[in-house]
Amino acid sequence: MIEIKNVSKTYKRMQGLKVKKIDALKNVSFSIEKGKITALLGINGVGKSTILKAIAGLIKIDSGDILIDGEKMNKNIYNKLAFVPDVESHFSNTTIKESFEFMEIFYPRWNKEKSKEMMDIFKLNENELIDNLSKGNIARVKLILGFCQDPDYILLDEPFTGIDLFKREEFIGVIAQYMKENQAIIITTHEIVEIESLVDEVVILDEGKVITSFNAEDLREREGKSILDKMREVYKNE
Repeated sequence: MIEIKNVSKTYKRMQGLKVKKIDALKNVSFSIEKGKITALLGINGVGKSTILKAIAGLIKIDSGDILIDGEKMNKNIYNKLAFVPDVESHFSNTTIKESFEFMEIFYPRWNKEKSKEMMDIFKLNENELIDNLSKGNIARVKLILGFCQDPDYILLDEPFTGIDLFKREEFIGVIAQYMKENQAIIITTHEIVEIESLVDEVVILDEGKVITSFNAEDLREREGKSILDKMREVYKNE
């Protein structure tokens, strides 16, 4: 389980000649269970990506705690996490094969067989330079790099950015196929309709705060509403 406890994070930005403080996260608390897909939802700039980066240890929080299986971030925790960012993160002038070879050296859980399977599903050529791929195929490579680390927790930050509807459907199918029972997936996305059938738990944020959280199936059974319906309701009342 990942436990986010009273986490706050403030950034400093220059505004003219003055330094302006921006509260990215304000006393945020929620938990992420293994075996479930949790969606962090909200409009732009509400703190979704900041939370993922904080969980991954890429940014330092100002206060609060993030516990991964009861431990604070340390060198042994990194093998439990895979962070798939919303930007290109590969080395320039490298092929897919070279990227996989790098992962195999530095990630002890790297699953070579799974990488081959996913390459076949996505119809990718391992000798292709990643720089020469389309946005959709780069996104496919990033997804393979994340899943084939065989981590306990996969953090997906806007994985559908720049991808058309049919490729999104393909991605969702692959995520469902390759998620293991003892894994957790945390996903941020604006493509709410597409993930409706995929997500178990939902956390909605606004202005750096958690404004509601719920189980997607319970919401449908109890209130007869979709995730999108609930988001519209929540933001209308804010």
